[in-house]
Amino acid sequence: MPFRPKLYAYGVIAAGAALLAGAIVRWSPPRPSSLLVYLLFTVLVSWVKLRLPGMEGTFSVNFVVLLFGVTHFTLPETVLAASLGAVIQTTCNTRNRPTVVQVLFNIANFTLSAGACYLVLQMAQPWGLQRYAPARLALIACVYFVVNTMLVSGILSLLQGKSLLAVVRAWYVWSFPYYLIGVALVSFLPVPGQALQAEAPLVLIPLIWLVHFFVGLPAGTAPEATATAGQGLPAPARLYVSAVLTAGLVLLIAAGLQWESREPLRFVAYLLLASAAATMKVRLPGIRETISVSFVVVLAMIAALGFAEAVVISVPVGIVQCLWRPKRSPTTLQVLFNAAAVALSTAIAYIACHQLPGRWVSQSVVAMVVVATLVKYCSSTTMVAAVLSLAGQKPLSAVWQHCYFWVFPYYLVGAAAAGLMISTSRALGWQLSLTIVLPLMSLVYVSYKIHVSSAAKAQIQEA
Repeated sequence: MPFRPKLYAYGVIAAGAALLAGAIVRWSPPRPSSLLVYLLFTVLVSWVKLRLPGMEGTFSVNFVVLLFGVTHFTLPETVLAASLGAVIQTTCNTRNRPTVVQVLFNIANFTLSAGACYLVLQMAQPWGLQRYAPARLALIACVYFVVNTMLVSGILSLLQGKSLLAVVRAWYVWSFPYYLIGVALVSFLPVPGQALQAEAPLVLIPLIWLVHFFVGLPAGTAPEATATAGQGLPAPARLYVSAVLTAGLVLLIAAGLQWESREPLRFVAYLLLASAAATMKVRLPGIRETISVSFVVVLAMIAALGFAEAVVISVPVGIVQCLWRPKRSPTTLQVLFNAAAVALSTAIAYIACHQLPGRWVSQSVVAMVVVATLVKYCSSTTMVAAVLSLAGQKPLSAVWQHCYFWVFPYYLVGAAAAGLMISTSRALGWQLSLTIVLPLMSLVYVSYKIHVSSAAKAQIQEA
């Protein structure tokens, strides 16, 4: 092993050994029987490894039991399980015999990742996270994913002579959805004395993300280039755009007439967060349209704010998404159309959740997320696909299918994040919900952007 990778590996091993020794030296097991069951389960889970697309190595699912340990056991118990899991993962069910340095490095990696999670939980105690498992798990899962990814990517970058970003792209682009599923699963696992939480079905949402990508990408689904609103539109397209703009203007006037804000500070906070999220956008392959993680905040607004507040915030969201760092300067008509489309789809989803089916939807987090996601997804994508269809003179169904293959998984994972945000807001207050969802939104954005970029490059090479 060259000097630089060896120095890095020994540094990580030393840090992990110091943490492990410091945790165990003052340890007295409070629940020996529970610890034994936990360690045995860690061994079994660490034996199971997956070979993910784009990865030369394997990915273990033992991070699930480590997240469970961080929330239900002490630091010494968790790092002991992490060390045992690292040994099993590295030495068992492998093609090549690992070196001693590899085993020690993995032990240190798992130990440091678990220790970082405990440190963050201690710092976040004043927030009251111990009262709500999903919010607690979302926070430590982001910490675990980042620390674990950076430690392993660092040594691989030095060994392979590649940039750190290139290694992260190659190894961890597919692993993040598995972290999402693990977080949802662990956060809703029933523990002694507690019942299964009502939000448990949210675990299915990121699972559908994986099925969608694994089935769709090999089939070579690729969107076709189409025109965008405002660029040489034929008469039917201009008429349609005018109708959407008129409907959006009427909606905005109606919202202004019935304006009421019970908590102005919360309204401003959602406005700022939604506008910031609109800058985190991904350009879809083959077309000029973009999507952003502002959808997560919009779903939360539908659950937390009044009708007028949700509509008013949607307008700057659509404007910011158009104007923030575009490849080509948008026309005024494009900006207005996008703002109107976002406001209209938000209003339709709000009405569907709060007025049409009755109060049971607004009272259930799962029902709220499912209904709001489906209605907003269908209304938003249909409105944009319609103008693209009229502009390009192509069948609406074909344009919708090509353009929004990529949008569907983004909405799914966004719905899971929004469900967490809504649940946290109802359990601990809206202030904490905004803080918890930010790391998750950032990781969703980065992961999805890499997915789209890698797929787009592969399709160009095949062509």
